[in-house]
Amino acid sequence: MKVLALSNLYPPDFIGGYELACADVVDALRDRGHDVRVLTAAPRLPVESPPHVLRRLKLIDEWSENGMGMSPFAFRRDEAESRLVSAYNVHALSTVLDEFQPDVVYVCAITGLGGFGLMACLQFLDIPWVWQLGDRVPHHLCSTRQRVIPGLADAFSQHIRGHYIVVSDQLRREIEVGGIKLQGHVETIPNWITGTCGPNQRSFYRGGHLRIMSAGQVARWKGTDVLIEAAARLRDAGHDDFSVHIYGKVHQPDLASLIHSLHLSDHVILQGVLPHKLLLESYREYDLFAFPTLEREPFGLVPLEALARGCVPIISRRCGIAEWLVHGVHCLKAERTPESFARAFAEVIERRIDLQPLARRGATAAWRDFHLDAILPRIERLLVRAASQAKGIAGSAHDAYRLARMAEQLTASLIEEAIAA
Repeated sequence: MKVLALSNLYPPDFIGGYELACADVVDALRDRGHDVRVLTAAPRLPVESPPHVLRRLKLIDEWSENGMGMSPFAFRRDEAESRLVSAYNVHALSTVLDEFQPDVVYVCAITGLGGFGLMACLQFLDIPWVWQLGDRVPHHLCSTRQRVIPGLADAFSQHIRGHYIVVSDQLRREIEVGGIKLQGHVETIPNWITGTCGPNQRSFYRGGHLRIMSAGQVARWKGTDVLIEAAARLRDAGHDDFSVHIYGKVHQPDLASLIHSLHLSDHVILQGVLPHKLLLESYREYDLFAFPTLEREPFGLVPLEALARGCVPIISRRCGIAEWLVHGVHCLKAERTPESFARAFAEVIERRIDLQPLARRGATAAWRDFHLDAILPRIERLLVRAASQAKGIAGSAHDAYRLARMAEQLTASLIEEAIAA
């Protein structure tokens, strides 16, 4: 089967797990004999690309501090090109479709590329697709400044129809609560881990010093403040023999000040960014993985990686990964408050919770049910299903580009008029 993968960035140039997951699937499909090419943006820094990776798209890097225009008009124009339509990228996509003639398109993260226009192009050309939703991307494509535009949401709901993969039911609900209906076939498939299991030789907590870790974006939206304040409550409750190591890029520097103001410097340490390979190895050195993330977290792969290596996750009771793991069987769950997380830490220290059976059951489930080897056949079946559906009446690539140019010019005019008013 000929598959074209579509992603805003592609390793070694990536933002996070979304792009890495795309690369996982591409490599696995190629290993299974499929002819796969990747269409992605020009890299932000020079990288080497194998022949099957086509870096031909233009990226609006709205995640970068200097990635968007500074004036009101320039910012809104860039935002529209990132989310709504980029005629340049529609032309590039239609050109690659004509050159490669794929059976199906595997869509991943497309914010930054004028993603709405790209999906409209696939729909107009009657190209079957499977869209891997690891976040609320349809919401992004129908919104500006995080506010959904009802007319765009209605247009998306009426005209964008195909095959969707959502990583949690919560993610689908969040998208649809915003007024965007996912039309077509929707299947819930979790994110996955890769690698090999190997011997799980590690010690488990039997009293003494409790080793807690966290990894990811160091910010309040990921619950770093909740974890710091939980450590303070744990200490104030009389438990002093513990440490909390926090790995990742610090997005809010005042969190370091919070640690100092609560006199936690001997307990809570910001460890900085650790290469992914070393992070995977480090999980075996800790007893608990703390994940006090926001309720809207679409999935949360890092706790699953920790669990696979015997580090028991304690996660927010309501988040994407919480749908897939059972409290007291594979993990611990807590309300997203310092009190609740501190209480769970204390129960482990006081030996009211035995981590070893949780770790063993959790690791078994992680490698059996959440490894890419178990997930890929489900993705592959969806790709085959999409490719085999009857074709309708397709528009031409030339017309797709003309329509994209018209939409782009109209959008710019509307933005200019709105700012001038």
